[in-house]
Amino acid sequence: MIRALWTVSVSSIFLIIWWRLVYAIDVPRSWDQVDFSLALNRFDLFAMQPHFPGYPYFILGGMFINKWIVNPAQALSIWNSILLLTTIYPVYALSRSYLSKTSSVVAVAIIQSMVFLNVMTIQPMSEASAVAILWWYIWVLNIAFQRTSTGFVVLSSLLFSFLLGIRLSYLPFGIGLLFLLLSRRKQYKMREYLSFLVIQIGIALLFQLIWVAGLAVSEGGVAAFVQLALGFSTGHFQDWGGTAVSASSTLYERVLDLFIHNIMWTGSSGQSILLIVLLGLLTLVGANNLSNKTNISYRSPFGWAYVLMFISYLLWALFAQNIDKPRHILPLPTMMMFSLVYLVCINHNFLRNSVIILLIGIVLTQTVLSYNVMKEGTKPAAVHQLIDFLEDIEEPVIVYTWEETRVMEYVDTDFEHEQIYTYSTFQSDKSYYENHRIFLTGEVVDGFKEQGSPIVNAIKKVKDFHSSSIYDPVYDDIVLYEYRE
Repeated sequence: MIRALWTVSVSSIFLIIWWRLVYAIDVPRSWDQVDFSLALNRFDLFAMQPHFPGYPYFILGGMFINKWIVNPAQALSIWNSILLLTTIYPVYALSRSYLSKTSSVVAVAIIQSMVFLNVMTIQPMSEASAVAILWWYIWVLNIAFQRTSTGFVVLSSLLFSFLLGIRLSYLPFGIGLLFLLLSRRKQYKMREYLSFLVIQIGIALLFQLIWVAGLAVSEGGVAAFVQLALGFSTGHFQDWGGTAVSASSTLYERVLDLFIHNIMWTGSSGQSILLIVLLGLLTLVGANNLSNKTNISYRSPFGWAYVLMFISYLLWALFAQNIDKPRHILPLPTMMMFSLVYLVCINHNFLRNSVIILLIGIVLTQTVLSYNVMKEGTKPAAVHQLIDFLEDIEEPVIVYTWEETRVMEYVDTDFEHEQIYTYSTFQSDKSYYENHRIFLTGEVVDGFKEQGSPIVNAIKKVKDFHSSSIYDPVYDDIVLYEYRE
């Protein structure tokens, strides 16, 4: 049975690596994906190519791959795949610090085959690349906690700068580096420790300054960069960020969305009931080991740092991230899965056939689901179906949209389209299109309704467009209406 577990795990890893390359998405499906894809041809934060803060290390990697893969979106997806491929080593090495060789291979296979992680990997978005660097960062932190050398402290700071240069929202993971610096207090006298602290904080800030200064120079200087940052932050967190600051949902609703829908249903199980059941059984095994205190080293300095990083990002995801987009919680299910494998496999009695069969079942299920879902990603998104429908109309057309217009600009549609927010603007603007058929998307109509407009009396539903909610969590269902006086 052990040999079967090892064989299934290794086979899964190779298959997943191949499928990521085969099914890399080549046409952006959303506003953010367009931002990233456009940046490979012209990096310009003011033109939102990409949007602030620029994600420079992610874009640099994409530019490098773009020399061979001419499609920008596909180049970014391939860059994700390459970075995630490298995480095989840190995840395996981290596991080997506590587990057997077979258990470490299982840990790698389970994380690599996670459905939602693979969904994000084949898209031109920075989350998967950030998770890849995160695992390198976590592995180096583990070594730094075990050794007295300052070299691994510096390396931790360097990897943390790479992490923020790919995904600034991963800032809460800095608490691991902070905890590492605090844990070094016992190695020095007070004056020596203060000197060590000042030097290491200076080094960490210098590493961050490398990519921040590069962005400031590319955008015309520090003043222009700060102005851009303030403008983006105001819009992102107040107008369309969908964060706790502006969301109409209650805290209770946000908690339910975060834990039930984003982390459990989407992030951990890939929206599969079968996988929820299997992971539930594995959780019971892990909980049993935890209750029996079976060689659990969660009280180690690194263990505490790992828990603190998880909790910090969990709170960040709850209060400062867009709850409508599960991609923001991507680090959490991967860290949870690693912890679960650790709790199950730390007990040497885990080699019972029933547990081995369960692990094989999870790896196989995740692998098959990942294949099916990655293949589904090649199907047209709802916004692309909308574009195809409108382009087939042999009359002049104008469609008023919300965020869909960004994708329409990217594919250079044959029809007119405009992004619009207020009913009063629509009333004045539509007069310029008297000889056009006028369409509105559902998001625009809903916005007009909230403004108290009489739009309902002047529209007729034309068609619904549907795509996978795991790929298009906000725009998986698009309704098209036609406006008639």
